[in-house]
Amino acid sequence: MKELLTFGIFLALISLHVAPPVGKKEPELPANETGTVEDKQDAEYFRYLSQVVEVLEKDPEFKSKLHNASEEDIRSGKIANYLDLVGHGVRLKLDEIKRTEVEYQRELLRQRQDFMSGIERNYWNPIHHDNKDSFEMEDLKKLLSKHNDMMSAQDAKRHEEFKAYEMEKEHERREKLHNMTAEERAKEEALYKEHREQRSKHEKIHEPGHKAQLEETWEKEDGLDPESFDPRTFFNLHDKNSDHYLDLYELETIFLADIDKVYNESNPEVDLRERSEEIERMREHVMKNMDKDKDGLISFTEFMDETKSEDFEKDEDWKPLTEQDQFTEEELQEYEKMLSENPHGENVKQEASH
Repeated sequence: MKELLTFGIFLALISLHVAPPVGKKEPELPANETGTVEDKQDAEYFRYLSQVVEVLEKDPEFKSKLHNASEEDIRSGKIANYLDLVGHGVRLKLDEIKRTEVEYQRELLRQRQDFMSGIERNYWNPIHHDNKDSFEMEDLKKLLSKHNDMMSAQDAKRHEEFKAYEMEKEHERREKLHNMTAEERAKEEALYKEHREQRSKHEKIHEPGHKAQLEETWEKEDGLDPESFDPRTFFNLHDKNSDHYLDLYELETIFLADIDKVYNESNPEVDLRERSEEIERMREHVMKNMDKDKDGLISFTEFMDETKSEDFEKDEDWKPLTEQDQFTEEELQEYEKMLSENPHGENVKQEASH
């Protein structure tokens, strides 16, 4: 689990553009030199969280409670109420981690004060200050809350950035039309309409993570007999590193058969940014349904439990992004207004994504 957790945290840090944690012997530099204060806070959070989760995973009682907890129990931090169930050895280890963290934070403070010549800056501290010696429920609640907030914020930010990207594409298309003659414009509009109609003509896209999609992947990607589909074997085939978890890269291989129906990379007209976003949306959908403990990974148990549910047999149509409006006309007008007010385009895309 240690290697798995470290890998998951690494991916999250890369996605959020978070700088590496500050070493104990290195002073904390100003935000304008090494990234924002929030970036440092997130890096420190992940470092501390990784240690806590690694220890908690070793307690079978707490691990069982975590697996059976609802999403709301995890988001609210209610799962932390089961901390009293962990064994004495685990509690001692958690207390040790906390005491080390307290001293680490003190050391960072001393270094920062020296470097900044006495100028104070607030930064996130994962310690529950009312009790500096032992790890309690409040400590775990703070960690769980921070983890879920960051995962949700990461996806929300990506959605907004994709919307801004699509608005820029439409803006450029309309600008091109504006500079054409009436005859050229009519021809271009006809080609655009034909292109959209052609893209909507594709095989049915299955609901991500449901039986129909897995069976198609089993047949087309894995090259196996469709009549012999077996969930356990399927999981093991796609668990490339045999750690009993599916990470986001391993999940991606499950989506490819459906993704290629709309975004085949052999087609030069395919927008790879849209293809990537479609994969991310499928990943979000699967995680919402299967990732019960909200750790960003699909365990073997979570996967098998899902295959035994009634919903697994359902196959609702999945409408690709190319057939959905990513923004309203009002949002596009607001975007173009920002462009007109800032003709050089400085920071317009960044503003549009907020």
